Amino acid sequence: MGAPAVEPAARRGPLGRERALRPRHRDDRVRGGARRRGERSGSEERSVTRAAALAGFLLVLLGLAVFGWKTWVYELPVLPTDPEGIWRVEMAVSVRGVGSRGSVRAPLPSTGPGQEVYDERSAADRLLFTIRTENGERTAIWRGAFDGVHEIAYGFRVRLERIETPLPTEAVRPPREIAEQYGGPTREFPSDAPEIAATLAALSLPPASDPAGRMRSVYAMVAHEVGSTEGGADDALIALANRAGSERGKTALLVTLLRGAGIPARPVLGLDLHRGATPRETPWAEAWAGGVWIPLSPAGAFFAERPSHLVALRPGSLVGVEATGAEAISYRYDALREHLRSEELAAMMVPPHRLLRAFSLYRLPVQTQSTLRLLMALPLGALIVAVFRNLVGVPTFGTFMPVLVAFALRDVPVHIGLAMVAAVIGLGVFGRLVLERLRLLLVPRLSILLCMVVLGVAAFALLGHEFERRELFTGVLFPIVILTMLIERFSIAVAEEGMRTALQRASYTLLVTVAVYPVLRDPTAEYVMFSFPELVLCIMGLLVWIGGYTGYRLFDLVRFRSFATLPGGAGAK
Repeated sequence: MGAPAVEPAARRGPLGRERALRPRHRDDRVRGGARRRGERSGSEERSVTRAAALAGFLLVLLGLAVFGWKTWVYELPVLPTDPEGIWRVEMAVSVRGVGSRGSVRAPLPSTGPGQEVYDERSAADRLLFTIRTENGERTAIWRGAFDGVHEIAYGFRVRLERIETPLPTEAVRPPREIAEQYGGPTREFPSDAPEIAATLAALSLPPASDPAGRMRSVYAMVAHEVGSTEGGADDALIALANRAGSERGKTALLVTLLRGAGIPARPVLGLDLHRGATPRETPWAEAWAGGVWIPLSPAGAFFAERPSHLVALRPGSLVGVEATGAEAISYRYDALREHLRSEELAAMMVPPHRLLRAFSLYRLPVQTQSTLRLLMALPLGALIVAVFRNLVGVPTFGTFMPVLVAFALRDVPVHIGLAMVAAVIGLGVFGRLVLERLRLLLVPRLSILLCMVVLGVAAFALLGHEFERRELFTGVLFPIVILTMLIERFSIAVAEEGMRTALQRASYTLLVTVAVYPVLRDPTAEYVMFSFPELVLCIMGLLVWIGGYTGYRLFDLVRFRSFATLPGGAGAK
């Protein structure tokens, strides 16, 4: 049987010794190295493999240990945290006087269930400002002589959450102070009036051992049998007699009936916050049962829960802003939906442990953080490139060229970015072919290519301005030097390996670029890598495992699949 012709395996050198011929291609060199490694003893090969496996395992374990320490012990958020429900609320009060002394009083919110108040500010305008706290209620007081018009203000930031309160399953005796303050009749809430007793008798309430059932019965009666009218009565008994009243009137009636049923209750004055709308003062009721205050809406909006758009200003009273000694007063509320500021997020993400705090990137200035956020995502891109090159077997122009190109495209849609890169590379390759006839040296040739790339990017910016396509403006941010080197590599590949091979490698480079692109663009990945830089150790461990892998790559299995059809299953020598 005739054997295929092969080249001589060795050639005699000038000293008479034989030297091996160099392999023609890099893949031949790699396969030659693999054969030489295969000739080593099995114990040595296993030792190297174990060392790589152990090193990778230790790196991954160390990174995960620090990551778990931060997330489980100090409860740092794993995903980006910009809590919803953060509002900036401003109250502006205009008061006019003729020189007499007086005061302006306004309810202030407190930190409690469902709301966290912070960053309070005030403006007094020639008046003395104080805050008085009594029975858990905070009141802002401006005192002084009202001479002309005074513009006073108070602002705060609040973080709101939805409250769900479980209903009690059995009766619990309320504390003495709550029973005395919110359980008996008052002028505003006459729970001992005959009309209240008659209404409760007609409801046939459940026994006192079932406070949840009693609350439901009273709530259903006020919410569904008493109408809500704009400008209706604010008095509880008038609203009951007319079977209609304002929000304040229905709230007063609900509190009065609950107290008459033996359940301590109080009104709450709050603000209803909605994006794009002026905050509106709104009342609701709270009933004490099972050891907690249970919110109830007299308009039927909620029962045993409080929505996340309500902030409580004053529990126990429906009195808003009021003044004494003034000729006239007016006030308004304004609100704006906000997010955590950079310094607030940094303060939340710095762990309290001294060692972890020392290595927290959130301690750096905000300008430095913005740059590091981009850089900390690059190891993820390098990991993807290693998977494609070492496990899949995809050839690319340069080791990290796909990462750099993806990094350049992160601010534009991928299809527009790739089209811009392809156009600039096409222009550069054309220029490279023209310059080749001049036989220039390397540095001047690259400099001329750099100038051509700059002109191409500038042309894209002008086109974007002309056709009002903002995406093309971002072309000016391309790393010009990277594109220049990419053009040079493509041109060299065309000259040495042919157009087909060069286009194939360029296509693989763009394929890996598209795979890296969403990772570098993803804000979640950027946040995780910046907040937990120890995960870079995990990536290093994975890269050690990939680097220690000397088996077949996916493309090798495709290239050599024909060997499986030869006699013997793997080909014969």
